[in-house]
Amino acid sequence: MEHMLQRILDKLEKMGTELEEVKANMATKQELEEIKANMATKQELEEVKANMATKQELEEIKANMATKQELEEIKANMATKQELEEIKANMATKQELEEIKANMATKQELEEIKANMATKQDLALVQQAVLETNEIVKKLESKIDNHEQLLTLLSHRSLEHEASISSIRFILTK
Repeated sequence: MEHMLQRILDKLEKMGTELEEVKANMATKQELEEIKANMATKQELEEVKANMATKQELEEIKANMATKQELEEIKANMATKQELEEIKANMATKQELEEIKANMATKQELEEIKANMATKQDLALVQQAVLETNEIVKKLESKIDNHEQLLTLLSHRSLEHEASISSIRFILTK
């Protein structure tokens, strides 16, 4: 019987040790309340699940979304609103374009004008003719000056002759 009592005592001791281990591993009521306060309910978990995307949806989103690098490239190549407004301010309207078209010459008209315009060679010939004419005019001016001097001289002589004739008449009439 002693042996049996010893076994019972050993079992009790073992149970005591196990009880201590259970106590050490068990949570207190306060710890349990804290866990409950921090844990989500099944309803909250279902709401989160309903609002979350599945892996497949996430993969589809990833496949359709641009990378940061692609976004930066797009930003670098796109005009800002300010640049767009500046472009709009500097661009002609359809009406202005139509007015310009109405007032512009056609290629045919331009070709006709080109055909009728003087070339550089023509201008050189005209310039040469102007220079030659200028020389002729200078020669004529010089001759006219000489003629004017001659006419002045002849005019003086004529006046002197008339004065002499008057003097002779005066003398003859005396």
